[in-house]
Amino acid sequence: MVRLIYYLDVLSSWCYLCEPHVQALRAQYGRRLEYEWRIALITAGNPHGYSREQVEWFYKRSAAVTGTRLNAAWCQGPHTSLAPNLAAEAARSLGFEDDRVRLALARAALVQGVPIYLKGEAAAVAAVACDRDVAEILERMDDPAVERRIRETSEEFAALQLDQRPGFVFVSSIGDRAAFSGIWRREPLAAVIDAMLKDADAYAAFAAANPPLPAH
Repeated sequence: MVRLIYYLDVLSSWCYLCEPHVQALRAQYGRRLEYEWRIALITAGNPHGYSREQVEWFYKRSAAVTGTRLNAAWCQGPHTSLAPNLAAEAARSLGFEDDRVRLALARAALVQGVPIYLKGEAAAVAAVACDRDVAEILERMDDPAVERRIRETSEEFAALQLDQRPGFVFVSSIGDRAAFSGIWRREPLAAVIDAMLKDADAYAAFAAANPPLPAH
């Protein structure tokens, strides 16, 4: 078994671009890959300071790498990523622990151009994605425990000294650990999982054929 902790910001373009690769990994390894996503706020939820023209430039560059051009229309003024991440975490607090809400939020901004950095817009998208009332989502977004949770996971990410999102931490059943910052393609991530599973299987085979570690 390998545990994958995926650190992301809902408004991160590279997190969105890596999503098909994350889903491919989960399909490939099935129950041998334990998966959890955690929020890692860009700029700690403070204003990003990027203009619409700068966002357009970033998306043009990422399209040159990935072939996918994102929509910068969501950037309609000064913004932070706090609201959409609160909306995703609010939905999780209501029991929606899967990817549906955070992906709906990301698609709304990065594909459809919806300004989800606005609290009301984020809540509306999240409410549709999980079939709940907007008022209920807004109430959870205002819950100090919800914001505390994303602050804690953001601090956890920072403590790993990983700068770029997406961030990945892999932990195997025998305690091996690997961390990636900004890697978005499936192949290097799959190579790590393969190596970890191979070693864990070898340990299991050895344990089945040999007595336990001798005592002192």
